[in-house]
Amino acid sequence: MFPGFITLYKDDNDYVHLFFYKGLTDNNTFYYNDLDLSALERGGYTHKTVNYNDNSKEYIFDNKNIRSMTCNLSTYNGKKEEILLKIK
Repeated sequence: MFPGFITLYKDDNDYVHLFFYKGLTDNNTFYYNDLDLSALERGGYTHKTVNYNDNSKEYIFDNKNIRSMTCNLSTYNGKKEEILLKIK
């Protein structure tokens, strides 16, 4: 198993990045399902998405005033996790 993770940070130009890796189970399936950012998009938060070869994704938001996000992660077996991410 290779655990998934999610983090929120600001770059040197004050853009907010949400980095997400879905992780892998022992059966080579993704541990977490894809993120659903539709609520953010409906709220007017635009972003650019960077897809990496390991299936991780980085979302770079145009709004530089984001200080925190609550992420609802769903696992491959239906469990739900709520994680509050804060920029310090």
